[in-house]
Parts: sequence; structure tokens; C-alpha cells
Amino acid sequence: MTVMSSMKAWMQAANPAQQAELAQRASTSRPYLYHLAGRFRDASPDLAKRIEQVTLAMSKETKGKLPAVYRTDLNASCRACEFAQKCLGAAAVRSDFQYLPADDTEGGAI
Repeated sequence: MTVMSSMKAWMQAANPAQQAELAQRASTSRPYLYHLAGRFRDASPDLAKRIEQVTLAMSKETKGKLPAVYRTDLNASCRACEFAQKCLGAAAVRSDFQYLPADDTEGGAI
């Protein structure tokens, strides 16, 4: 089992069309999502919020097949925010989680 960022897990669970949809709906680019997934960049608080909102919606639309990515996973300032910690509880400090894909038929490679 591998420990990875939730953004990386999301990118692996999503197919290329879903990745492009996230980028479009969150007003960013697919290559930038890869930077976030690889932890080469830290999202701005505003982008982290948009990604959280879109991934929550896409998780619901796919009946949980795609995981939610919380803003606290993408931005250190959000992770340290007392308000986010109160609202999100344990999810606010969850920047890594265990992920073992069941299959790779739908996922995109990172």
C-alpha cells in the first residue's frame, strides 16, 4: 500500500476526460493539477477552495468513485486555519491517506 497525496490519488482515479473537466470547472489547467498532485506546487487558497468544491461535486456525481480533495490537502495556510479545522474536523489535517487502486481501467497514469 502506498501513501500519496489525495490530489495524486484523485488524478489516478480519474480518467483524462475527468481530469480535464476538473481543470475546466476549477479554472485551472490539467498540467497544473499534475504539479499539485506531485506536490511541486502549493495551490492558492482560492484555487484550493475551487478544487475542493468541484471534487466534492464530482465525487457525488460518480457515487464516490472519485474521492474528494479538501482545500487543506492543497494549501498549508488552509491546513493551519482554525476555522477549517473546526468545519472539517479530522479531514482538515488529512494531507495523506492510504490508497490502493482496485483496478487501473478508469484511472489516468501519473
